[in-house]
Amino acid sequence: MDEVFIDIREREWLQKFFKDKDFVSIDDLLGVIEDLDCEVDRLNEKIADMRQDVQDFYTPKTPYEIFGISEKDFH
Repeated sequence: MDEVFIDIREREWLQKFFKDKDFVSIDDLLGVIEDLDCEVDRLNEKIADMRQDVQDFYTPKTPYEIFGISEKDFH
């Protein structure tokens, strides 16, 4: 079976994945898509973890707590 190649010379966004190439095979292109899909999944997991950390550990602070002063000093 013959391989199919794609001309990427006018697609700058693809050239960053295939440096010094003018044509790439469908298999190479699918490999990049698969890698990017995995990266999206990894980043989505990281975002979910960060959201959970905020939910678990964040407690709102008053301006008095932030600056380490007593609210009573102003009343």
